[in-house]
Amino acid sequence: MYKNTRKAMEHLRKLREMVAKHPSPIFKMSKEEAIKKLRETREKLWEEKLALRH
Repeated sequence: MYKNTRKAMEHLRKLREMVAKHPSPIFKMSKEEAIKKLRETREKLWEEKLALRH
C-alpha cells in the first residue's frame, strides 16, 4: 500500500493518536460486560452471514 516507509510510519503514528484520543467503549467495560457485548456482536454477524446464504 505504501511505497515509502516514512509515509507508512507517519500514517501509523496518526492512527495511534486517534485511538488514544477516542478509545473504543469496550476498553471502559468490565470483563463480563465486554464478553457479553462481544458475544452479542458475534451472534448478530452470524445471523447476517446465514441470511446472506439463503
